[in-house]
Amino acid sequence: MMRLLLIFTLFLSSSVFAYTQKTFIEQLLASHDFFEKELINVKIKKLEMEGDRANYGNWSWDVGAEIAHIHKDKQKYDYTSSTDYSRDTHQNVRKISSDLSKKFFSNGSELNFSFDRSLPIKGEQMHDKNGYQKDKNTAEYLNDTSISWTVPLLKNKSGVIDQKTYDLSVLDYEDERLILAESQEDFIEGKVFEFIDWVGFKWKIDALEKVIIKLQKIRQKIENTQAEDVQVLGRFIDKKKRLLLSLKSKLKAQTGLLSAAIQAVDFSKDVPTLPTQFYVDLIDNIKPYCQAHVRDLQRIDLELQKNNRYIDTYKNSQLADFDFTISASIDSNKGNYSSYSKSRENTVETKLEFSYPLSGNISNQVYLDKYRFKRRQIELKYEHKLKDIMSAIGKLSVDIKQGLIQLKLTQQQIKQNKIDNELELYFAGRGDVRFAIIEQEDYQELQLEKITLLIDLYKDKLSYNNLLDRLLPYS
Repeated sequence: MMRLLLIFTLFLSSSVFAYTQKTFIEQLLASHDFFEKELINVKIKKLEMEGDRANYGNWSWDVGAEIAHIHKDKQKYDYTSSTDYSRDTHQNVRKISSDLSKKFFSNGSELNFSFDRSLPIKGEQMHDKNGYQKDKNTAEYLNDTSISWTVPLLKNKSGVIDQKTYDLSVLDYEDERLILAESQEDFIEGKVFEFIDWVGFKWKIDALEKVIIKLQKIRQKIENTQAEDVQVLGRFIDKKKRLLLSLKSKLKAQTGLLSAAIQAVDFSKDVPTLPTQFYVDLIDNIKPYCQAHVRDLQRIDLELQKNNRYIDTYKNSQLADFDFTISASIDSNKGNYSSYSKSRENTVETKLEFSYPLSGNISNQVYLDKYRFKRRQIELKYEHKLKDIMSAIGKLSVDIKQGLIQLKLTQQQIKQNKIDNELELYFAGRGDVRFAIIEQEDYQELQLEKITLLIDLYKDKLSYNNLLDRLLPYS
């Protein structure tokens, strides 16, 4: 990194406070009204991202219950058996169930717990070939408890399919944050341009006022002896006053622009100013710096990451379903008559499941090819954007270096210029007032040119830093 340093000192009145560009930017950023829309978008994307993660990785717990009454009427005609059958049945159903599940980000596996309990009560009217025999009432409970863990080994391995929505929402959130920062920086660039223009008008006004005061003193000194020269000098002073009025009008308009941005500041007391030392950091190796820091390139890179995430999903979707599952269950029940005694059954199972559509998935292949083509489009977009940024930065670097050379030459001319030589000759009676005026005019033009060159340098520096995304305090 190369630092170009040029010292340039201006007079500031001790009756006012210097209001720096850094303070101006900080107060602009503190005013959230300008960025409310973008801030809301960032909050929305963050909610979506957190919601997608919770939807995928949080525990999911479902509880169910069922209460029912079943009535069944069954009548057999020409029934000749002595075995009882249920002629009229009333059954009360009472069931509760609970399911708990969770997916894991680390490997895409899923863990499931379930519990079901049934408490049916049944009343039956028993008949045989001779008709009604007896009433039969039964009550029982059925408990089913199970746990299972499934790990995808091919398709959806590591959750590459199920986690796509969350992964994309993370990238969308990062993109929205970059949009906010870019919006802030573009806004700041426009307002700082207004700030720099204000300083330029103020510097020129100060320079002109000094010249006018000096010329007025000269006129007062000769007004009783050189009437014709007084008229010539008066016309020159009037010319400078007209220029001064024009600059003051522009300064007033510029003050209105700054006040609209930050209403709490009184710019007649807090006078905007630029550093007395001008410096700019010009990057030697611009390409890696841009790739690491420029938000426009970072956003294209996020676009590429999103596209690659789609490619990973569709590539993985072409694979076979091949899952490993281990599960265990306990089933227990108890009735109230001998033929339905209490029982318990424990089951442990491990299995590998495989399935693959031999006909393939045409739709999946179409999307895979589409996003592969889009990847090349995005890569080209990145390359072109990088070239454009590097070209613009290169031009500004040349402009800044040339501006510094011109400013140095102008300062040398000012030092070499003998500002009061013709004026001294005039007072000695050996010169012409017109030559003295031309001498003052040349000196003042050099002063104004020096201010214009410095203001242009500050504007080029602002554009340069904006291209490199270095305007925000946290950049």
